Amino acid sequence: MMVLFATLPAALAAPATPAAAIVGGVRASTTDHPWMVAVASRSVYGDARSGQFCGGTLISPTKVVTAAHCLYDESTGQRVDRPDLSVVVGRTDLAGSAGQEVPVVDTWVDPNYDLNTNEWDVAVLTLAEPQDPRSVLPMVSQGDAAPYATGTAATVLGWGDLHGNGSYPATLHEVQVPMVANATCAADYHSGPSGTYDARTMVCAGRQSLGGRDACQGDSGGPLVVAGRLVGLVSWGEGCAEPGHPGVYTRLSVMADAVRGQL
Repeated sequence: MMVLFATLPAALAAPATPAAAIVGGVRASTTDHPWMVAVASRSVYGDARSGQFCGGTLISPTKVVTAAHCLYDESTGQRVDRPDLSVVVGRTDLAGSAGQEVPVVDTWVDPNYDLNTNEWDVAVLTLAEPQDPRSVLPMVSQGDAAPYATGTAATVLGWGDLHGNGSYPATLHEVQVPMVANATCAADYHSGPSGTYDARTMVCAGRQSLGGRDACQGDSGGPLVVAGRLVGLVSWGEGCAEPGHPGVYTRLSVMADAVRGQL
């Protein structure tokens, strides 16, 4: 079935379903990646791991980009009201207290977003307090196709499951994955229960024939980075790190102007 990568296992969240996230990667640090943030709600997901349920990227001192589906309830198809929605900045280890938890005061979801197809899967969170402008990550330009060329090396980061078996770490991880050709991804995700790949708003990345490296639940909304720019967001896929099922990411270059319009 189609898996949206936001769901956390019952051991780590209040309402949840079993799930799998950064697979085949290595430890990373918010010191090296200060733009990497955790999207959190302690009232819904508990105090473990600072209430993290999605990832996000700081693209301006007061704005974080994440996946639109992180703000929805998959079972009802409705927006979720999390009064204590926050962004955790500068905290590599979510079991610790480094950095700060910044309240979110406003949310924007791309008006074209479709929960059923996962097209236009992007949202912008507005922070209550501005962060260090040196900590932001530049975003891909509107219409720029170069970062998505087949085989281009990309890096994805998150706090998700390391092995696809519910082993969620408290520390940040990263993994390098190559971009996958549109035709290959379309064949892997043709019309069916797994979901349908749409090259207009999506891009695939992963070792298509080998598997072993991927993002998954808990990593949703986290960054796909190429050459120091944010080019995609963890969105959906089938399983985690499975051969023939690379991860599917939001193709930010087609909605970059709309996102920048929120800055």
